[in-house]
Amino acid sequence: MSIHGELKDIGNARANTAVPDWLVCPGCGASLANGGSHLYCENCKTRWPIVDGVPHFVEAFPYWGEMPLKEMQEVNRAAETGSWRSALADSSEPAVQRAAEMIFNLERANWHWLFDLPRDIRVLDAGAGMGTTTHALATRYQEVVAIEPVEERVRFMRHRFAQERLANVTILRTSIWKLPFPPASFDLIALNGVLEWVAEGQTGDPEALQLEALTNLRRLLRPGGALYVGIENRFCPEYFIGYLDPHCRLPFVTVLPRAMAHWYARRKGRSGYANYLYSSRGYRNLLRRAGFAQADVFLALPSYNHPRIFLPLDSRVFSYYSRNFNPQRAGRLRSFAYECLLRAGVLQYMAYSFAIVART
Repeated sequence: MSIHGELKDIGNARANTAVPDWLVCPGCGASLANGGSHLYCENCKTRWPIVDGVPHFVEAFPYWGEMPLKEMQEVNRAAETGSWRSALADSSEPAVQRAAEMIFNLERANWHWLFDLPRDIRVLDAGAGMGTTTHALATRYQEVVAIEPVEERVRFMRHRFAQERLANVTILRTSIWKLPFPPASFDLIALNGVLEWVAEGQTGDPEALQLEALTNLRRLLRPGGALYVGIENRFCPEYFIGYLDPHCRLPFVTVLPRAMAHWYARRKGRSGYANYLYSSRGYRNLLRRAGFAQADVFLALPSYNHPRIFLPLDSRVFSYYSRNFNPQRAGRLRSFAYECLLRAGVLQYMAYSFAIVART
């Protein structure tokens, strides 16, 4: 079942500040009453503030972002009084300049072409960050809900979507552990660079927490709905030679057995290793256990953050692409290893990242 009606003229629309009337209490699932300045659950007597039109289902949440907090706050000040684009493009801070490329890059959501979905659907962008994926999806689909727990990122998205006149976007300050939605609310859910983070700050086994998060999201999908997961590959070759994990910034933890990875992380002063990555088979197994009937894995090249090409993992097209379009590897040893892995039919399973399409 999808939302009926024609896609709105997004370019001429004004920013949407209305709070959806179909939200439910993330604790007990009861309907919420809108008190103007807050949402209220009459069943469990819980109240959540509405700040600048955005319901806040989380309060204290540690800052995390593409740039340090000080620079993020300055970007928000500039975006509030001027243009969100200029706030990034005109910054002299190196951290802002590095982050700007990805924040501007609407091609990050090019994976939507992997789905055969109509325009009149409702989409959830879980862990929306600075709003890049939400922005791109809002130009294609009728309704997009962006959830993000970090307050500074929520503020930035408000400026971004208001200035872009994306009236079909709703922002909620909440996390993947406090989902204020009834079952079967969405036709498509985006989980782009998020699954590896869901165990951060939580108590328990990271794999069990990831499984729980995926199961909860699957319940939010309508029959025939789909989930997109963009994420790194555990067995990328560089991790075997000491490249740092991009999440916890430690070497070898992705390829070590989990128990050893936890031990190693604790030896380095961490509480453990929480950012689990998997192989293509591991992701398929995890999604199957979460209740998804099908999971198709694609190679996202050069990465899921900057995707230009999507290749089906289980097809011969990868060999053709590698021999005809992939640049030669520098050095004889690297070229020899590359050719051996290609001939053995395992090179595609060692790509940097995956784009995964899972269906109910």
